[in-house]
Amino acid sequence: MGTDHTKLSDMGTYRFGRTAVYRTYATLEQVQRALAEQVEDDVMGRPHRLLGDILCENNWITEEQVKSVLDEMGVGDE
Repeated sequence: MGTDHTKLSDMGTYRFGRTAVYRTYATLEQVQRALAEQVEDDVMGRPHRLLGDILCENNWITEEQVKSVLDEMGVGDE
């Protein structure tokens, strides 16, 4: 049995966005817009960008908030 990395990636995106909204770092609309940008990049063959990077690039959250969400998810720097 192999691991489906696509499903894991989708779950990570879902968790990141959900956590950012729960912590009031970003609005649901901002997360949805960032997800739309992410999908558009992928469809257009542009390099894949992480949800946190897109939110940060749009000045919707700070780098510190991205790190905080990632820490909560258990994937932050150790």
